[in-house]
Amino acid sequence: MSTNNINRRRFLSLLSSALAGGTLGLPLTACTHKELLNPDEDILLSGGNYSEFGTPHKALIIINPVQKEKRVVQCDFIPHEIIIHPQDKYTVYCFEKDGRNACTINLRSLSVMQKFQCTDNHQFSGHAVFSKDNKYIYTIESEAGSQQGMINIRDSATFESVRRLPTLGLKPHDCQLLEQDIMVVSNTGQSESKFHQPSLVYIDMKSEKLLSRLKLDDERLNASHFLITKSDSLVIASAPVKTAEKTNAEDNMADNKLGGVSIKLNGEPVVTMTEPAAVIQRMQGEALGISINDKNGIAAVTHPEANLLTFWSLADRRIIKAIGMENPRGITQTLDENNFVISYGKKPAMAYIASSDLSPLSDSILQPTFASGEHLLNWSRSLREVMPTRIYG
Repeated sequence: MSTNNINRRRFLSLLSSALAGGTLGLPLTACTHKELLNPDEDILLSGGNYSEFGTPHKALIIINPVQKEKRVVQCDFIPHEIIIHPQDKYTVYCFEKDGRNACTINLRSLSVMQKFQCTDNHQFSGHAVFSKDNKYIYTIESEAGSQQGMINIRDSATFESVRRLPTLGLKPHDCQLLEQDIMVVSNTGQSESKFHQPSLVYIDMKSEKLLSRLKLDDERLNASHFLITKSDSLVIASAPVKTAEKTNAEDNMADNKLGGVSIKLNGEPVVTMTEPAAVIQRMQGEALGISINDKNGIAAVTHPEANLLTFWSLADRRIIKAIGMENPRGITQTLDENNFVISYGKKPAMAYIASSDLSPLSDSILQPTFASGEHLLNWSRSLREVMPTRIYG
């Protein structure tokens, strides 16, 4: 794929077809008698909200783009991350970002099955992962006052806390469990003394010991979201760092408004992207969603506040393309990995972008979706990772 020279006009240009309204999009109003949750079709899940008879509701949004169908499941909060129960593909866990609430939802009955809450003045970060043996669910939490972080090891059947491990940092957010049973957690907070700084910590869940800590090469960034590939490439999407003792948002952001993207290849140091300057200076606020296309070696990152979507070559650690898009948030890929799928817009919509040449597909736009949440899960694609031998069981 050829590299494009990025200029201000190019990356500030909007997806005209995407923002033209519903005339090019799919209204998601078709009526079918097919199985909505077909694992051979892309099933997209996201947090969101909708209005019914003038009353606003928070919800889990379920969309089948092939059938042009969507469903909503009313919740007490907008789900942040959504994860599939590894022993029941129709049950998903949903977590509130920086809040006390979590729940399980049955995708077939479209109902909330169980509700959970943090205790002891803790907050969920919004992210969690199941243990390798599926006996536990590791929830990422922080103490509301001190922001000290912990991995809460909970019984996956009862959600009761079994024990807690410190994340050795402040305000932890994202997590990923590697094949070697190593838990990686992003500590995003910084203390005023800078004793605590943003970092990724690698914790052996068998010995419960810290193996290593990775700090960014740019102290302005908080390492909030990240994704590690099977080949051990690492992409980090950061927001501007916030200091724990400073509660005034203006004080925290006065001299630090830019987010960033950092890339680490196996055996090499982490490098924060600094070129092209025109794009980097437009990365206002949080870099949020990450999706890595292994086939083409491309990492896609959303920048909601900057109205920007960026694409990066992993091998070369350089930008390939930047596209202007209104408030892009969640990002995933289609089953065949031929397209990125992005949720975007103040009036929530979704758009497809080809992974081969990174061109927007105007005839694939879905609108309205109600999917205003920050993350987007392709349920069918995730099934193949979570339970590859029981996709159809």
